[in-house]
Amino acid sequence: MADKPTIYIVCSDRHRNGKTLLARVLVDYLMLEKRDPFVIDAGFPEGPLRAAFPGRTALVDFSQVQGQMKLFDTIMGSPGRDYVIDLPVPQTENFFATYSQLDFHIEATRAGFQIVVFFIVDKDYSSLRFSEDVQRQVAPALFIPVRNIYIGSALVPRGDTLSIDIPELDREVMNLIEARHFSLRNFILGDEGSMAAQHSRKLKIFLLEMMTALRDIEPAMTLARLRA
Repeated sequence: MADKPTIYIVCSDRHRNGKTLLARVLVDYLMLEKRDPFVIDAGFPEGPLRAAFPGRTALVDFSQVQGQMKLFDTIMGSPGRDYVIDLPVPQTENFFATYSQLDFHIEATRAGFQIVVFFIVDKDYSSLRFSEDVQRQVAPALFIPVRNIYIGSALVPRGDTLSIDIPELDREVMNLIEARHFSLRNFILGDEGSMAAQHSRKLKIFLLEMMTALRDIEPAMTLARLRA
């Protein structure tokens, strides 16, 4: 990934379409790349990412002013590292409204950050329109629409526009990796535990495709830096 400290925002306007899975894979990918990402889990009170990354996660309630201050102050108070923000659906619109009001992109750029927004476009056309609204709000940040192949998406990839796909992963494997202490990073490093061979093979294929997709956005991130 990028050498420059980056704020990654993972979001959608629909529930249960792979948003937190994408955020989780992204954090593990950054760690494998020898980065030191800090996670901001706005999924209060459950905190699904906090369970996956104890010790490097702050849980915030973005529906409260204190939570909003905590999110932005955490980032601006400790520049120089990557941040991954997992936004819950109910707070997505509120987050980007606050983002615009605070001129957060300007402040983050001054602090040395670049910003990348991953938006999972669901199968309804209204989700695609919502993603386009978010893209306008966060410009000139790098905006990457995402399709979850298992769920379906209204997004139609174009050759002149960067997008990535979340490949299909069957429910049995999903159940295994959703276990509280399962680490995708450790799995990639060879710790497969007692996972059955057919499940291990499916997960390896999934992670290879995901890691390749994340690696492939590097040229776009470099171009975004040059334009900044």
